[in-house]
Amino acid sequence: MLYAIEAVLLCSANCRVLENCINRALYKIFGPCDDLDFLRCCIGLDYVKVLRERKYSRFIDGLIGNARYYNFILAHVLHMF
Repeated sequence: MLYAIEAVLLCSANCRVLENCINRALYKIFGPCDDLDFLRCCIGLDYVKVLRERKYSRFIDGLIGNARYYNFILAHVLHMF
């Protein structure tokens, strides 16, 4: 399931669909649970929105860390003004 994050455009609707699928799987594996947040915390399963934000941050950090892309973006920003 988590590989789907790499394969689909993660708009809010897709995040909700993936969250529902994961929650359904957790229900089938662990049975009824009063606190799904606690269960996810115990097994180390982050929410799709958190995973999406982490992936985006790593992507941006990679661009900033790469001097070639940094200079490319900087040149375009300077030409805008």
